[in-house]
Amino acid sequence: MNCWKNNFNEKTLNQAIKYKNNIENINYDGYTFRATVKSKFSVELIIQDNLLFDMSCSCAKKSSCTHEAGLLYFLEEFPEILEDFTNVTEADKISDLDVSDDLKVISDTKLKKFLKKEFKKNPKLKYNFIKQFKSESLIDSKAYEKKLKSILRNGGKEMGFYKLHNMRTPLKKFVKKDIPLLIQQNEYELAFKLLNDIMDIFNDQIYWDDDAWYEIAYYYREYVYFLLENGEFGEHDKMRVQRNLSIINDLVI
Repeated sequence: MNCWKNNFNEKTLNQAIKYKNNIENINYDGYTFRATVKSKFSVELIIQDNLLFDMSCSCAKKSSCTHEAGLLYFLEEFPEILEDFTNVTEADKISDLDVSDDLKVISDTKLKKFLKKEFKKNPKLKYNFIKQFKSESLIDSKAYEKKLKSILRNGGKEMGFYKLHNMRTPLKKFVKKDIPLLIQQNEYELAFKLLNDIMDIFNDQIYWDDDAWYEIAYYYREYVYFLLENGEFGEHDKMRVQRNLSIINDLVI
């Protein structure tokens, strides 16, 4: 299916790539691949022997739409899914067996080890796992926001400006340890917001503490590029990033 993008114009493809993380209810019978896109639109792809023969969508456009392209982007990222559905094994015959007793006795360590191994072999399982538990995050977003506010408050102000040199160490620790932790937990929106809250302040006070600004700017740029590539953000958020990156890229060689 390497040539599937030829069915769409460039504008549709650019809009569709964000939908690849919004795929649910996937099913494939060896001929028709079905899925729900954006929890609303039903998409069907006619695929056989890894060739795309036809496609349809329940949206108003019906065909060559962003939802179809989004599903194809998803399959491009997880091509093993087609094989997973096609290769029916003996394991499928015991899918109805009750495993409650087994789950009671298995240790957390063994379960985590098993899941990591299965994630490598089965991208579909990994994808469904992330979708499920990302929506039930154990991260306390307010705690991180309070922590950042506390760092800024304890740094103090002079003539209405933050004393950046007073908060340099705790803020650097926050950016180097807390932000990566949020990213690892797939908390992209929270990490994105906190990074921009920090950089908005720093870019308004560049000349108050150049060294502190350069340190934080380096990490900001690294993390934000990753987040922009892997997350979905609104236009207001993107404008904040464009402003901050523009200042950084003009000053950092």
